[in-house]
Amino acid sequence: MVRPCKPDTLFFKRRLQPAQRSIIRAAGAGDLSRGFNELLAIYAHLHMIGYRPGMRPQNIGLVLNDDE
Repeated sequence: MVRPCKPDTLFFKRRLQPAQRSIIRAAGAGDLSRGFNELLAIYAHLHMIGYRPGMRPQNIGLVLNDDE
């Protein structure tokens, strides 16, 4: 059984699956640390516009305002 996460955790150590590693590397242009920070920034933005855990990511829409 996995220990519950503590909100004051300083180090987040966990083994990454190959697909997870690929996503984080892609987000950071090959740099795992940069990719992790990029994903945090993306989630912060999504949270600000109303996305919450448990919501389906497929429901996130992109609205573009074309001036042309």
